[in-house]
Amino acid sequence: MKKISTFQRAALCLAFSFIALTSKAQNNTNPISFSTVPTLIEGILNLLGAKYRFYSVRHNVDAIIKIVSSTGGATVDIFDDNTVTKPEAFSPKIKVLGNSTGTVTFKIDFVKHGSLIPVYVPQDSLFATAIDIDGFATLKEVDAIDMGANALAFYGSATPEISLVKTGTVYTGTNTAGIEYDGVDSSEKKVMFTVKNKMVSSFTYTAGAINNNPYEVSRQKSIYFKNFVYPNQATLPVKYSSFEANAADQKVMLKWITSMETNNDHFEVERSFSGSEFSTIGLVLDAETVNGSARTYRFKDNSPQLAGKSVVYYRLKQVDRDGNFTYSTILAVRFAAAANDFVMQAAPNPFVNQLTLRFSATENGNAQIRVIGTNGQTLLSKQTSINKGFNNIVVDDLGKLPKAAYTVQLLINGNVAGAQQLIKN
Repeated sequence: MKKISTFQRAALCLAFSFIALTSKAQNNTNPISFSTVPTLIEGILNLLGAKYRFYSVRHNVDAIIKIVSSTGGATVDIFDDNTVTKPEAFSPKIKVLGNSTGTVTFKIDFVKHGSLIPVYVPQDSLFATAIDIDGFATLKEVDAIDMGANALAFYGSATPEISLVKTGTVYTGTNTAGIEYDGVDSSEKKVMFTVKNKMVSSFTYTAGAINNNPYEVSRQKSIYFKNFVYPNQATLPVKYSSFEANAADQKVMLKWITSMETNNDHFEVERSFSGSEFSTIGLVLDAETVNGSARTYRFKDNSPQLAGKSVVYYRLKQVDRDGNFTYSTILAVRFAAAANDFVMQAAPNPFVNQLTLRFSATENGNAQIRVIGTNGQTLLSKQTSINKGFNNIVVDDLGKLPKAAYTVQLLINGNVAGAQQLIKN
């Protein structure tokens, strides 16, 4: 365990503590475990602002977890329910309202035992694994981990049942297969992902679900502080050091660095405006720079199709010389809106059975989504609560609409905030 005090100390004491505690940090027989019963130290049980202390999650280290925010009206049903999960994991149970996307975000701080002094918890790196991100046809679980800059994520990308999207420093895993697994454990690697970073003393964990049922549900979530080897992870012909995207003036610059390449032939850059259906927009054969085993690649997307878009998704398709291929993590890029310019995106377009509306709100409130026909008649209306910040609302039961053009209109607190024309297939 390496500990860093927030108080100023003499340089000699800091140096001594660093050396002594680092030797302990590399001891893999000292894992992180949340098996103790949490103690409420601030706030009201299970409500926003509540703060809990887990004593001795590691030698001379406690963890303080705070319920910091929620979306879609989601709440904490049970703060830490490990009766059906691994006892050493942090396992909140989240209640999600019907016909909503609801999540709860927790802030996890590692501190010196019995104090509020932050400590870094490297094990070489801190590993956090969101496990059992499953669901069924009308419900898909969602987990997100934010460990800050330079964090890396791993998952079974050969046959995944989740999509893994990186937005800024946040990795979000969303169930896509709709398959429910019994219990909550780490045996089903198709529905889990791991994030790691060095020198971590604090990070956030978000858990919830996209609930398309008319009734509320409680879902058991779990984050396990352990590294995992995924089925295809060890055999990847390319090892990425980084993959990032920067947007400016409705253009996107992609940059990725590989630290190892074996049998690599080329990269195909793929783009999506829905986050699910991707198409190839470019081919990259050679690295821009080579520094030892590190190779740096760039690709600029200045397509006219980016005009007017608020969110765009990218991934890399790495192709071997024998024709086999693997996909990278998906990056979500958001274009900055002009001042006083509200941006709403409805996808997919064309749609069949359901739509997802994504937008940012300046305050908490109520929203109404209307699907309007070409004659101006409102054919479907849905009301839901929204939160300040980014919102993600699913509108389903659209399969009964005839194939035609429609306008999707969003009202916030009774005022029209955005509209988009769509096609029904």
